[in-house]
Amino acid sequence: MKTRVTVGVVAILAVLLVGWEADWSDAADVPSTGSVDAATLGQMLVQLGVKPRAAGTRFDFELHSRQDEKEWGFAMSAVLSQDAGTIWVMAWLEEMPKQASKVPAAALLRMLAENDRLGNGKFFAYDRQNRRFLMQRVLPNKDITPGFLREVFRDMASGVISSHQAWAVARWAEKPVVKQSTLPPAPPAERLRQ
Repeated sequence: MKTRVTVGVVAILAVLLVGWEADWSDAADVPSTGSVDAATLGQMLVQLGVKPRAAGTRFDFELHSRQDEKEWGFAMSAVLSQDAGTIWVMAWLEEMPKQASKVPAAALLRMLAENDRLGNGKFFAYDRQNRRFLMQRVLPNKDITPGFLREVFRDMASGVISSHQAWAVARWAEKPVVKQSTLPPAPPAERLRQ
């Protein structure tokens, strides 16, 4: 009797271990819920009414937005990362001057300060190859739907429009408005270093 119970328990454990191993081996091959591949990303962009131009896993497209009775046009890209774990959404901004020395430090500092205000994971970046500023947002490649992408694009458009003062190259020549700082004074150690 003891032998039958032992054999039965061993058989059940063997079945459970084989099943457990099969589940683990299959789990690595299953994409995360709602993740997209390059083809699906392109199809979603078409569903949103944009005309994407594919360049590998990157899709370039034009997006139009209206705010305060003004029409804005954006050159945008959506790029699937190499490991397909994230989607990078980019709004291309203005081209920089040919000489980096023509970029005022104050303009770059305004853009960096604006990064804190943008929210939703948006941030300014610089593409050295194209000499362009851009606004980016990195999305985890899960739960991606056309509706979600539409909201991301609207949020990006709103961020670009609201931060126009910071990134517009034509405005670099304008003198910035001086405001009283609301920040507390630097700690004593910081004041000594200055």
